[in-house]
Amino acid sequence: MAIELDKIGYAGIGLLAKMQDMIEDFVEGREKDEEEEEILDTDESKDWKEKFEDLAEMGEERYEEWLDKGKEEREKIADKIKERTNKVFSELGLVTKEDLEELEAKITKLQRAIKKATSTQKKD
Repeated sequence: MAIELDKIGYAGIGLLAKMQDMIEDFVEGREKDEEEEEILDTDESKDWKEKFEDLAEMGEERYEEWLDKGKEEREKIADKIKERTNKVFSELGLVTKEDLEELEAKITKLQRAIKKATSTQKKD
């Protein structure tokens, strides 16, 4: 039976995730409820292949969660940096890209209004 390398990696992550959950439960003093006890009982009846598949599945799910969380954190940090940079720029009196884009949009709008006004005057 050939085991794919990505499954081995996911199983490793799944093992780490399971250990993390157990440590968090222990530290927070959580007791296992009946549902968790049933899961543990069914885990004991599984052979190593089924346990490996479960760990790989759990690892893949946790991996996706970690990626999503990392992406969210990067976006938050980028937003904070952008916010602070804009604040510093405005305190120094520097123009930001957004300021320029706003001005360009206003100029374009004014140019259209002028063209429209001059074209209606020519018709009269």
